Amino acid sequence: MARRISVIGAGNMGGAFAEALSGKNDISLYIYDSYRPCAEKIAEGKTNVTVLDSMDQAKGSDIVVIAVKPQVLPQIYAELSALKPGFFISIAAGVTLEKLTANLSTDKVVRFMPNIAAKIKKAVTAVAYSPKLSVEEKAAAMDIALSVGSAFELDESLFSAFIGISGSGIAYMFELMHQMAMGGVMEGIPYPKALSIVADTMLSAASLQKATGRNAVDLEAMVCSAKGTTIEGVAALTEGGFGAAVINAVSAAARKSEELEKKA
Repeated sequence: MARRISVIGAGNMGGAFAEALSGKNDISLYIYDSYRPCAEKIAEGKTNVTVLDSMDQAKGSDIVVIAVKPQVLPQIYAELSALKPGFFISIAAGVTLEKLTANLSTDKVVRFMPNIAAKIKKAVTAVAYSPKLSVEEKAAAMDIALSVGSAFELDESLFSAFIGISGSGIAYMFELMHQMAMGGVMEGIPYPKALSIVADTMLSAASLQKATGRNAVDLEAMVCSAKGTTIEGVAALTEGGFGAAVINAVSAAARKSEELEKKA
């Protein structure tokens, strides 16, 4: 029997999860969005996807995925609580499991923290569970997280650190890509071509690390020949404070996340 999953909110992130789940044959997917055309666009041409006219129609779901903006949640907690699914998954940034379980009147809630690459099924998602979920429910939640990329179980206390290295960290990658491409421009390569080269280089580095499982420092040392070009470039990065700047960026994003979470 197909698992019934309802997604509440079909914006950028909710839409990405809905699109990914719509391709699974063992799921009956239901989508509700206050702006119906968002949901209809996802459902178009898919036999296992139903657009709901009201949130109330999500009753009876095995899983309800909450994909609305955090500031909207207080207005709809009562409606969500009335759905009484097997468990909830929340993608709302900064809203803790403690607040979710209290306001949803259930002790079965999962919290996701994905990054923006969910749109192309390359997201990195942090996953935390409330204590009462069964092994089977945790596996079902993880399967949903994996539908948009990779996923890592983390204690919720580490979510701010995760934001520093992934949620916000993906922007640091874009900044590095841009600056390296600009270096290529300075040396004579047109920006579009330089950016493509840098992007492929980042992919090759990540692929090599994943394939070998080697420590990043070991892989860096492999590229650095004595008195060669690479060690010269690495020395310039060190002299410019690259390492400290990256660590400080991760910590700054993590502290800001903690600050916002307290206000949520």
